[in-house]
Amino acid sequence: MNLDVSLVRSFAVPVPSGGHHHHHHQVSSSNLTGTYQKLLQRRQDLCNSAKRSSEITTTFEQTVTFIDQLKRNQHRTATDINHIPHENNNDKKTLTPQQLSFQLNLKLDHLIRTRVIERNRVISRANTLPRSPMKSKITPTITPRENLNRTILSDISLLRQKNVVSSSTTTSNTTMLKDDLADKESFEDNDEICEELGEEENINFMQQQAAMDKDPFEMEDEEYEAELEEESLRSSESDLDTDNSFSLDPALLLSDKTRRVGNTEVRSGLIPSLFTNVPPTVRFCTENQRIEPLPLPLRKMLKWKMSTITPNVVKNAVTRSGFRLISGKTYQNKIYAHESYCYYFLLGDEGNDWLGTWSRHMKPICFKAIREYQKVNHFPGSFQIGRKDRLWRNLSHMQAVHSRREFDFVPQTFVLPADLLLFKRVFEELTDTKESKWIIKPPASARGQGIRVISKMEHVPKKRPVIVQKYIANPYLINGHKFDLRLYVYVTSHDPLRIYLFDDGLTRFASRKYSSSVKSLSDRFMHLTNYSINRYNSEYKTNNDSGACTGHKWSLKALWTYLKKRDLDVADIMEKIKDLIVKTIISADAYINVLTKANVRRKFSVHELFGFDVILDEQCKPYIVEVNISPSLHSNSPLDISVKGAMIADLLNLSGFMIPDRRDILYEGSARRKPKLPKCLIFDRRVLPQGLSTDEKLKHQHFAQRYHDEQSRRNILDVLTPDDLRILIESEDEYSRRGSFERIFPTNQTRKYLKYFETPRYYNLLLNEWISKYSRMEERGVALLNTYCKKGIHLQHPATDQNHMWTQYQKLQGHLSHRDNDNTNGS
Repeated sequence: MNLDVSLVRSFAVPVPSGGHHHHHHQVSSSNLTGTYQKLLQRRQDLCNSAKRSSEITTTFEQTVTFIDQLKRNQHRTATDINHIPHENNNDKKTLTPQQLSFQLNLKLDHLIRTRVIERNRVISRANTLPRSPMKSKITPTITPRENLNRTILSDISLLRQKNVVSSSTTTSNTTMLKDDLADKESFEDNDEICEELGEEENINFMQQQAAMDKDPFEMEDEEYEAELEEESLRSSESDLDTDNSFSLDPALLLSDKTRRVGNTEVRSGLIPSLFTNVPPTVRFCTENQRIEPLPLPLRKMLKWKMSTITPNVVKNAVTRSGFRLISGKTYQNKIYAHESYCYYFLLGDEGNDWLGTWSRHMKPICFKAIREYQKVNHFPGSFQIGRKDRLWRNLSHMQAVHSRREFDFVPQTFVLPADLLLFKRVFEELTDTKESKWIIKPPASARGQGIRVISKMEHVPKKRPVIVQKYIANPYLINGHKFDLRLYVYVTSHDPLRIYLFDDGLTRFASRKYSSSVKSLSDRFMHLTNYSINRYNSEYKTNNDSGACTGHKWSLKALWTYLKKRDLDVADIMEKIKDLIVKTIISADAYINVLTKANVRRKFSVHELFGFDVILDEQCKPYIVEVNISPSLHSNSPLDISVKGAMIADLLNLSGFMIPDRRDILYEGSARRKPKLPKCLIFDRRVLPQGLSTDEKLKHQHFAQRYHDEQSRRNILDVLTPDDLRILIESEDEYSRRGSFERIFPTNQTRKYLKYFETPRYYNLLLNEWISKYSRMEERGVALLNTYCKKGIHLQHPATDQNHMWTQYQKLQGHLSHRDNDNTNGS
């Protein structure tokens, strides 16, 4: 188990720089004001006191010993912080100030992990030290880089307390981090940096030390205002920004008008909500459009955390909207069982104040580290349809519970070695027929890796985990070539379930003409349609025109045009494809919902793009091939850019990124937050679904128990609670931003799918009834919701207006029913 010093960098405690070299930094008092003389004297006093302090200093060797003990013992308790070896012998060598700071960082980090100190006691701020010419030599203590988060511990005496741990403190797991422990060389490098800092840097450093005595909130305000003023002056000289780019006037920022500059379409940087008292979302655009620059205070909040797999099409889309890309750390392999370590998985090199990221799938527990205004591009547990073996298990379960006929869009599949005996029996029955062709796939591979077609039992692995699937030997051919479809499916929420399908996609052809001969089964260019395989065929032809039906890759729209010209019912094919998509996602819905509720703070924070691969047989019946949880967005041709670029821009608009209040970023959970931006422009947690009141819980239980009763379901809209309004507002706003996406669930025709859910969900019932009632008069439904928004009903928790209390409505209905019975009996 290893320790990474870089991880405690975000908890760095500023200490006097210079250490045992402080005599190199003497500054002539004749050149300084009296204030600066005091600051320098304070700095020197701090250096001397740090060297004399025997209570909290440790030798380097003692700290290494302590860390080794942590590595060997995975179940140390929080009280172990009291057993860190302290140096009480003044004859032994003590640490330099830089080494002392590093030890304090270790102790501080340990106290935070063991919950002795709450994280909000440690205030994050931007480093204001000037850039150093030696910036490549960075240590945990001195980080002379701009935009690098640092931390000030306002009360270092907490580290000296002997009895800070209560008996209720829970056990902490051992720190599982990378072995890159700072040694004496790194401290020497740090001293070299200090020697090269000039007088101005010393003064700046002393100003920071003096600022530690101030209220940290006031200090943040002063630094932030100064930073804004400086950057505003720089930005005002830029020709890229218009005069309006520095105005925080909501009327200007929320204008949804479009103007043209030459041949370029220019739109505002924010998408206004349909409703009053609901914040706007950030606008994204394609390469043919342009976004008006947001005012500087808003732009500063736009940060996108990069990962090793962030595709260029995503990077380009977010940078066009004004996002600043920040590099991120990846420690997934070091995260195992404790939620406190998941913080580091999502921590960027420049802090944890990013809004969005496009990364690999994470372990479910890591989702707990996501802040409520942040978004990641996965749901916990989505591998239930992303892995071929799990996909088949879920669909076969649905076949068993409902009927095979209702889920006949998946070829017969076996998961080996568990189903080996059953597969042998089926294989022997089909040996003498033309149908004895099977395709073998690894359960968790992608891009055609490990896939082959076989017709003999001896070609089937006996021990290695594989998926064996019935090969569709009669595919629909175009110009003699086999092809499949890549469909882009976007899920914005699982409770309620909302599924969107992009109106374009890719048609991928095998680069060699199809043959049903058994001798051709080894030809991967004939039987596999993956671009990653066929591009190596010398016969492969590219296609750069999204509207052309040439080459070995078409757009989905081009395919539909081609099929319509041959009098095929494209609308019927699309309905069957939508049906298999909805049923496939529902098959894993229960599992994903459980993990989401257990690990995600806000449902707003998770969304996911799926790549559905579908193949058509000779009757144009669609079959699902596989589902990709991280579909390739690599764009190596104008066709790819045209399809994927437009899709990503619409997806990001649909996702609804909101600009957080700066106080939410710096002091999350603090009661002393002071809004610095107009409230109508920034993230408001009150508009998102939150915990249910007692009244709302009773309504949920009432309709969940009666979901089979159609008449009872219709009454769900009679009284809309604040929680109901939040769900409906979120759904209507989202639908208005859909662009070229089509919502395929829920619709006014999807009530038939409710029976496939493992348990009835109230929000699905609510949305289904709302859409059924207002799908043909959307404006009326939006107007009704807006009347409640103007009154602020959707912000109440719990409801204070009796007209939006379910229990009050029930009492009234009971009273009326009782009175009617009395009248009937009296007559």
